[in-house]
Amino acid sequence: MSRLRTLCNKREPMTGAVDVRRPAPRGTGPRPELGEYIHLRHAPAILVGQWRQEGPDSFTVTARWPGHRGPGAYDPRLLTQTIRQSGLLVAHAEYGVPTGYQTLLSNLDITVRPGFRAPEVSDFEVDIAVTRSARHSLGMEFRIRRDGVTVCLANTKFSWVAPAVYRRVRGPHSSAGWGEWPLPEPVSRRLTGRTDDRDVLLAPGTAGHRWRLRTDVSNTLLFDHPVDHVPGLVLLEAAYQAAHAVAGQAPPELTDIAIGYQRYVEFDEPCWIEAAWLPSLMPDWFAVAVTGHQGGELAFQAQLRGLRP
Repeated sequence: MSRLRTLCNKREPMTGAVDVRRPAPRGTGPRPELGEYIHLRHAPAILVGQWRQEGPDSFTVTARWPGHRGPGAYDPRLLTQTIRQSGLLVAHAEYGVPTGYQTLLSNLDITVRPGFRAPEVSDFEVDIAVTRSARHSLGMEFRIRRDGVTVCLANTKFSWVAPAVYRRVRGPHSSAGWGEWPLPEPVSRRLTGRTDDRDVLLAPGTAGHRWRLRTDVSNTLLFDHPVDHVPGLVLLEAAYQAAHAVAGQAPPELTDIAIGYQRYVEFDEPCWIEAAWLPSLMPDWFAVAVTGHQGGELAFQAQLRGLRP
């Protein structure tokens, strides 16, 4: 439980072009719809609702999760989406980040309270502390509470770039033929802890704990709308599934997840997901490192830790 008291403060430099050091003026111009703030088109995927300012750079966002009937104590995709949606909502609504700008995510660190469960419809409050250390990025620390009890801590850094700058950075990759790439067959749903083939992000690899990333865009929870690269939260879910696959028949209760992103992952080229055990001084703890490589280059790296059943 020590990490429920201390947040990781890893920061990585990113380029951007929007000044977030001054809060947005209130009451100017039309108010965008909530889905525009959080970059989602499918209403069932929207988890956040109201928000209020608590201090100069602190806010509280309300969130509601649907009931969870799948394997595990809760759906980790809802947790990561809650963090993403809350951060984007505050950035656009309170700091004036234009909704048409591209969002960049460099890292995401999450600590979940051991024993946390959310099988039924659940309401949460997300407390956010914002650090305005650069003109083009915002550091955010999240405390997610249910019934007044902290169930999760997280921290990340969002950055933004203007559309014209982003197109120059992405070059020929700035658009993708949505869903036109070959979709390999998935591994067993049971291996990844999922109940629907559309949720499975791993396809058989060459050997051992190595799989090919599969991106089924008919899954609107993971792929809400066409984008030009594989979203960061999809890569985090792939890492989660890889850790589940390594654990075998007795999946652990994951409590600590940290991921760092090094480059974009394209849809039209194989991305290889590999998992390896990490040493642990405590026999009851589970620790795995997961990496993603594309074109021979590291795309992301993650560490996942938790309690063995």
